[in-house]
Amino acid sequence: MRNVGMENQNNKSKTKKIIDIVVNVVLWLFVIFSIFVTVVAVSVDKDGENVPIVGGKCYLTVLSSSMEGKKPDGIAADKPSGFNKGDLIVAKYIGKDAEAKSKLGIGDVISFRFDVNNDGKIDKGELNTHRIVDFVKDGEGNLTGYITKGDNNLTNDANPVYFGDIVAVYSGRRLAGIGNVLTFLSSKLGFGLCIILPLFLFFAYELFVFIKTLLTVKNEGKKVITAELIKQRAIEEYLRRQQESASAVQGSVQGSVQDSVQGNDAENADN
Repeated sequence: MRNVGMENQNNKSKTKKIIDIVVNVVLWLFVIFSIFVTVVAVSVDKDGENVPIVGGKCYLTVLSSSMEGKKPDGIAADKPSGFNKGDLIVAKYIGKDAEAKSKLGIGDVISFRFDVNNDGKIDKGELNTHRIVDFVKDGEGNLTGYITKGDNNLTNDANPVYFGDIVAVYSGRRLAGIGNVLTFLSSKLGFGLCIILPLFLFFAYELFVFIKTLLTVKNEGKKVITAELIKQRAIEEYLRRQQESASAVQGSVQGSVQDSVQGNDAENADN
């Protein structure tokens, strides 16, 4: 029975260790994600574009379905496919690289300044991301911009995109559905509720684990009061009391017998 109990205890200990490892991995992944979101949020105003730029990459949330669907026919295989509304796309920042803008070609997907709100002006941070379908040249044949179109649209965009409006070129990498999540997390409510609060709880938990470990190290070599130890002491105390009761009863019986024998001896002597 003791072997079975020890085996069960070992199994519980192993299970607890596995759970602790899994919890720690999940928590640290969350911390890494939180740091990423924080860096993206803080980097929004970099280079005055009012878009998140980290390490030369732009991380943009797709707000419309204009690029959904399969890649149009005739587009080269090395050009990226489209993406869906709510995705987070990764683009290379070329806002200040005139040479990179001039080397773009048919099939490239570019992010450019665009009047998203239709209020007659283009604010910083207002971007559209569509595919290049044709070139724009001046009277002397010099390339000055591009004609663009959404893969899911029937017609080309009404206005050409000139070099000065181009901000980034899509790399082909995207995170499905993460754009909506990042948009919410970038808000004050989302950032506080989903980033600040969990991070506070995480560090509070890590502090608790540290203090617990420190106390365990200090008490090393001493008996730690556990449920098993309390149970063991209760059993020992119960057995001790039972033994004392049995000894008391035995002594009482022996005393009664001895008194009876002495009484009989005295009676026989009188006779």
